[in-house]
Amino acid sequence: MQRLLNRPQVHDDRAGSVPAWRRLLVAVGALLVLATGVMQADSVSAGIADTRHNLGSGPGLAGRNSTSDTAEVCVFCHTPHGADVNAPAPLWNKRLGAGGAPAGGGAYTTYDTLQTPSLDGTVAPVGSISMACLSCHDGTQAMDNVINAPGSGGFVADGGGVDGRAYTWTGSSVSATGRISGGPGLLGTDLSNDHPIGIQYCGGGLTGSGTTVSGTCNDGDFRQPQTQSINGNQVFWVDTGGAGKQRTDLPLYQRATGGLGPLVECASCHDPHVSSGQSGPAGTGQVAGETFLRISNASSAVCTTCHVK
Repeated sequence: MQRLLNRPQVHDDRAGSVPAWRRLLVAVGALLVLATGVMQADSVSAGIADTRHNLGSGPGLAGRNSTSDTAEVCVFCHTPHGADVNAPAPLWNKRLGAGGAPAGGGAYTTYDTLQTPSLDGTVAPVGSISMACLSCHDGTQAMDNVINAPGSGGFVADGGGVDGRAYTWTGSSVSATGRISGGPGLLGTDLSNDHPIGIQYCGGGLTGSGTTVSGTCNDGDFRQPQTQSINGNQVFWVDTGGAGKQRTDLPLYQRATGGLGPLVECASCHDPHVSSGQSGPAGTGQVAGETFLRISNASSAVCTTCHVK
């Protein structure tokens, strides 16, 4: 015991050799990094909550469609468990129509039925990511059709059918049965008066490999898209500025069959998760929650990203 008590003590003077002001600076820097991360997380959450895709009972845009049955925001589109594995959107939590038909029955009328001579590309049947958008926006199915509802024991394979979960709704454009009932958010099943979806970009004629786009647009009034191989998938987009693929670029989509090449879909122009800080069309005073456009349409910027006019 005495030997242990008399054992010489070893001191580490390295910490003492660092000036106090420098240690304080490191500590303050660490706190700033932490605070920035928290602020960014809060900003992302607030961005989604401040759009019309916030259908929950929590704070949000005045007059939006909302239900008093849940405060959740993401659940009306996505679920971490029990999602529809056949849906074209990730972890999709809503019933889709079969074979390109509306979820509530009937059929879509597409733009090509107008037989306009300016339509150069082939129009595919309604499908891809646009089916996810139309599962609410065609108005044939309740917005509270959710496969995996909040809480324990909320799984129902068909999401409650066309009438959904019979939630209680309020808002400027929702019916008592939870369907979108009016306003610009109601597209209906007649899509002939909307920008064509499922249409070949620039009239078709394009393929890609790596970062190389092969072929020439069949319609010269369109800008050449960009391409890149990501996780083994050939991805196409129309560039809006910046290096590489950006969230604000306009993505093009491909079908598993048909060989039509890159197609324009609803999500080519619209981002359902767009930040609330993004401005809407010039002079309208709209925020992103009104339009969900990937970029502001000031000076028709969305249109002229693709169209050479």
